[in-house]
Amino acid sequence: MLKLTLLLNPIYVTLFWAITLHIHPRNTHFPKAFLGKFMVVAFLLYLSHFTFFYPIPEAYHYLDSFYNLFSLLLYPMYYIYIRLLTVDAKFELKKHYPYFIIPLVLFLLYGTGILLMTKEQHLDFVYNILPSKTHTSGIFSYQKNIYLLSRVVFVLQGIVYLYLSNREIKRNKSTIEHYYTNTESSNINNIYFLNLTLIFTMLIGIALSFMGKELFLRSTHILIFPSLFLSVLLFSIGLLGSMQKAVVISKEEQEAVTANEEKQYDSLSPHLAPIREKLLHLFIEERIYLNKDLTLWDITRTIGTNRTYISLIINNEHNTNFSSFVNRYRINYAKEILQKNSLINNQDLADMTGFGSVISLQRSFQQIENKSITKYKAEINQIAGCN
Repeated sequence: MLKLTLLLNPIYVTLFWAITLHIHPRNTHFPKAFLGKFMVVAFLLYLSHFTFFYPIPEAYHYLDSFYNLFSLLLYPMYYIYIRLLTVDAKFELKKHYPYFIIPLVLFLLYGTGILLMTKEQHLDFVYNILPSKTHTSGIFSYQKNIYLLSRVVFVLQGIVYLYLSNREIKRNKSTIEHYYTNTESSNINNIYFLNLTLIFTMLIGIALSFMGKELFLRSTHILIFPSLFLSVLLFSIGLLGSMQKAVVISKEEQEAVTANEEKQYDSLSPHLAPIREKLLHLFIEERIYLNKDLTLWDITRTIGTNRTYISLIINNEHNTNFSSFVNRYRINYAKEILQKNSLINNQDLADMTGFGSVISLQRSFQQIENKSITKYKAEINQIAGCN
């Protein structure tokens, strides 16, 4: 009974999210729809996993090559999902097919080996020859080499796609800072938590790959660790993914902070004076920065200009990005408040100055003032005490 429960846990979890994530309209929720497909592949993987360990050899004979394929598809599919959250507007086979080539080639090579065996030979290879690690020859040697190659590829995939995912998330954060001020919103932070789950699943996957699934045939209790941890991680991925929205800045919206920006600024500078005045008026007189969800598009709509002009002014005249530009005004306003009341708590200070959270306030204060809020308050109190 314990063995059955452990084997069914990841099947239930992935089936639940495969159904739930496909409920959203595909044309408006491309990342969720693709994560749903990821969950379908994970469901089929663990279903195959179930037939191996329960065991149901008659069924596993037909699923073994697919088990190999599904395991090799997980990392590239998860990476594509991260891209859909950060880089790509939608899934396109002509753009994303290269990520599937290696899994498909190994699937064909492994499947060919199975076709060249009888059913009895194949099941003997899976349940006896591989676990015993005896010397093999002929078709058994070929199949063993493809099996080991698939394991190596699985491990390398985990490392490569983890690196690529981190790179896309960092690039996305850098881009977002040119458009948003609240770069630590739950929507953006969820992407980091999603990638963290990839780290854990990668580590568990690599560990299991080195141990080999044959090890878990010997004892039911060994299945407890991978079953529970993978079930929790997969549920976390589904939960975070169901709440996550894409934070993609399209090429059309970016419009060009390019290598030619300095030339653009030089040629446009004489025409930017009215925009510059309106921009400063918004920040100095109207304190538009107190809107915690302020975006670059809010500024452009208010002034009645385009994003390029505002970015050129901020990037060239203030030598910073939009997020830092806004936060400088917020920090200066925070300092004004602290001068009048140094006992104010940080939560109230964050709310009054337009920061989305205390953490964002503290981080920005440290970056801009090169000191903590606590130290700044202490300096004010010290000066007040001397007076």
